[in-house]
Amino acid sequence: MWKLARLLGAGAACLLAAAGASAQAERLTLGVFPGLDSAESYEILDRYMPLAQYLSSKSGAVVMLVPVKVPGSAMQRMVEDGRSYKLFFGPPVFAAEALKKADFVPIVMERERIRGVFLVKAGSPLKSLRDFTAGTRVAMPSPKLLLAILAIETLAREKVVLQKDARHHLDSAEGMLLAVTNGVVDVAVMRDRVGTKIAADKPSEYRLVGQTIPGPGFALIAHRSVPEALRAKLRQAALALNNDQTSLGVQARERLRTSPFVPGEGEEFLALQRIMETQPAQN
Repeated sequence: MWKLARLLGAGAACLLAAAGASAQAERLTLGVFPGLDSAESYEILDRYMPLAQYLSSKSGAVVMLVPVKVPGSAMQRMVEDGRSYKLFFGPPVFAAEALKKADFVPIVMERERIRGVFLVKAGSPLKSLRDFTAGTRVAMPSPKLLLAILAIETLAREKVVLQKDARHHLDSAEGMLLAVTNGVVDVAVMRDRVGTKIAADKPSEYRLVGQTIPGPGFALIAHRSVPEALRAKLRQAALALNNDQTSLGVQARERLRTSPFVPGEGEEFLALQRIMETQPAQN
C-alpha cells in the first residue's frame, strides 16, 4: 500500500506541476490495462507513469494515468460515457472493441504483429493443421485473449471447428507445455517466439505443425472528442519515443516492453473485431 501511495503522490505532483505550467492545457485521462488480470494498481502505475509523463511533456496536454484492473467494466463505461477515458493503452482485443463500440480511433500501435504457433510432441501423428479434427485436444490461453482468437480463426479457415471439450484454456506457456508433455492435450498454442524456441532447443521432444494468422499488438487509442490537432501531437510524441535518448524517453520505452510504435491502422483492429463477432461461443 505504501508503494501505491508513493507512486500516486509522485504522479499527482508531476501532473499538478504540468497543470500549473499550463493552466489552459487539455486534460486527458489515460486508462491503461496491461493485459494481466493479476496486475496490481501500483505495478501498472510504476510501469506506465513514464509514458503518461512523456506524452504530457511532448503534447502540451496534462495526461492523467488511471490503472485498469477490470477491463469489462472499463469498456462498459467507455461505451456508455465517452468522458470516462480520453486515451487508452491496452491489448489488441480491448482496442478492437473500443474502436468498434466506444467511438475511439487509433493513435499508434506496435510495429510487431502477434502470431501463435501450434506445438506438438515430436512423436505426434499430427503433421500439419490439415490433420486436426474437431476432437483434437488443444491447449490455448483464455478464449478472450488474442492467441486463442487467432488459433480458432486459423483452424476455422482449415475447416476445423473444435469441440468445446477439446479446448483446454490454460494461463501460461509452462502449463500448456506440461499438458502436451503429459499427454493431457495433443497441441499447445503459444506465442511464436516462445514455441519456436522450445522446438529449436528440444527438437527430439517437440516440433511445430503450423502457425496462426497474425494479429495487431498493443495500441494507444483516443476518443474522437479529443481534438484532431491534439491527436496528431500525441501520435508524433509516441512515434518520437522510439528513438528518444533522453532519460524520460529511455525510461518510458523500457518500461513499456512493447515493440516500436507505428501509426495506428484502424482497419486491422476492426478486422479483429469482425473475427471475434463471427466466432462460435468458446465458454
